[in-house]
Amino acid sequence: MSAYLGDAALLYLQELIDWDTYFNWRKGEASDVDVDRAALQEVLETAARICQEQEPALRAGWHECAQLEGDEVVYPRHIQETIDKLRDAGLISFGVEEEYDGFGLPSFVANVILQMVSRADAGLMTILGLQAGVAEDIQQFGSEELKRAYLPRFASGEVMGAMDLTEPQAGSDLGAIQTRATKEDGRYFLDGDKIFITNGGCEIHLVLARDDETYDQSKGTTKGLSLYLSPRTMPSGEKNGISVTRLEDKLGIHGSPTAAIHFDHAEGFLVGKQGEGFKAMLALMNNARLGVAAQGVGIAEAALNVALQYARDRVQFGQPIAEQPLMKDRLAKMTLELEGSRALLYRACALVDQNHAIGKVLARANEEANELSKAEQVEIETLYERNDTRIRLLTPLAKYMGTEAADSISRDAIQIHGGLGFMAEAEVGKLHSDAIITTIYEGTSEIQVSFALKEIGRGALTVVFEGLEQELKTFEDPKLKEQADKVLEGMNLILGAAGALLADFSYALMSAQSLAEVVASVIAGAELLKQAKTDPRRFDLAASWISRRMVDLESRCKRIKEGSADRLDRASAIIALND
Repeated sequence: MSAYLGDAALLYLQELIDWDTYFNWRKGEASDVDVDRAALQEVLETAARICQEQEPALRAGWHECAQLEGDEVVYPRHIQETIDKLRDAGLISFGVEEEYDGFGLPSFVANVILQMVSRADAGLMTILGLQAGVAEDIQQFGSEELKRAYLPRFASGEVMGAMDLTEPQAGSDLGAIQTRATKEDGRYFLDGDKIFITNGGCEIHLVLARDDETYDQSKGTTKGLSLYLSPRTMPSGEKNGISVTRLEDKLGIHGSPTAAIHFDHAEGFLVGKQGEGFKAMLALMNNARLGVAAQGVGIAEAALNVALQYARDRVQFGQPIAEQPLMKDRLAKMTLELEGSRALLYRACALVDQNHAIGKVLARANEEANELSKAEQVEIETLYERNDTRIRLLTPLAKYMGTEAADSISRDAIQIHGGLGFMAEAEVGKLHSDAIITTIYEGTSEIQVSFALKEIGRGALTVVFEGLEQELKTFEDPKLKEQADKVLEGMNLILGAAGALLADFSYALMSAQSLAEVVASVIAGAELLKQAKTDPRRFDLAASWISRRMVDLESRCKRIKEGSADRLDRASAIIALND
């Protein structure tokens, strides 16, 4: 079995996710859980094998960038070769349902694949991640006509997709979008410019544009925005008014083309309802945030693997540097960061999958009145709502944790290599250059913790902690129970600190990162204990995470409770010293 498919992913595939319920809800009487789970493992093993085989060529070609030749974007050879191999294996658009010729892979499996692709090459992951995300948004919001026309082509890899949001004046502030959508004789046409478009040379663009009818009234808001599918080639074979005006020169993820796009009265097809484009795009962005969390985990895994190999081989003062106490502690800390963020991601994915399956069973129940009793329907609808609340909190936390871990671990990997890590040819330097962007795109780390704070203000913390408390109180083994009690104590400290933030919104925003850190710490701690319960070899991992994180948690919670908005004034005074 490929080293790319690690123990943690197999643990979830074989033990920690309730696949029986998932497939029974998703497929009903048509499910054969053993066969379906074996198929998922085969898919993961295939992806792992391809990624491991392609890793040397992908790492060696890291400096090679996509090129703009005329109006066509050409991938570097090693990127195109890997895409072809994944396409041949059917691993291009993971979530496209079987009725549209896809595999309909669960979020967990899709994100493990993205994690493995990122470990081999983070630039390649951005291409595949957007491909999957665009297809799933069409699947969720598009008309049946659009789905039949485009989803089989996404699943086969015949067409690739991009998400066109960002504009020169509209980065995270989507209310500033100026690209205009005009309706003429029942057809829609797009005019404007987009920048920083990942995989912008592709065939299919999902474009967020402001509707002409309400253009002036809706300026500065996310109202009046609609989502349009705009192909570079129309069904008639004519070229649409979409052009790539330039490719950006980036610090990392070189194999992924990042483009500026001009729309010159390009025709688009409405996806979802007019004026509700922000809602549809938000669904894509939330899926993309889990994908970028997986990208962070994959980069971190690559950096840790390279660092471990080097530390074990590098002998100084008569022993491998991996055996020196300071270095051993650093490597252990890196491993904890990786596994904690992975645990948070996998928990989030499992919740997404459970809700996807619930959606399927509820849809069947509406068609077949006898599938669920009224009591059963109410029960799973309530579960769906609770899960949805949890997902809205866990998604920004997973993105924040996974990407910050990638940045930190890849930086530590450079330190472990010493002067060699600073050389242009060092793998760890390349991985760090790739990691930096993950904390920025699909919403910066600051935006993620602000989103988490917003969900906490809506009551998500109570819902998440209720579920955690139930889990933590099931541990009977004395060693596990001792650790679980520490996490429960940490949860109580967080609840006390969170209450102190409600009185002052500005102070709450200033403390959002600390609050996100401590909330993520207890969620990941509970998840790592769940892993250790199933696989005792992971106990030291869970206990070390809890030991380190709970000390930090106590300090952060104390600072949150004792602080005030005066810190903002002090921050202003400190910054003013630079004037």
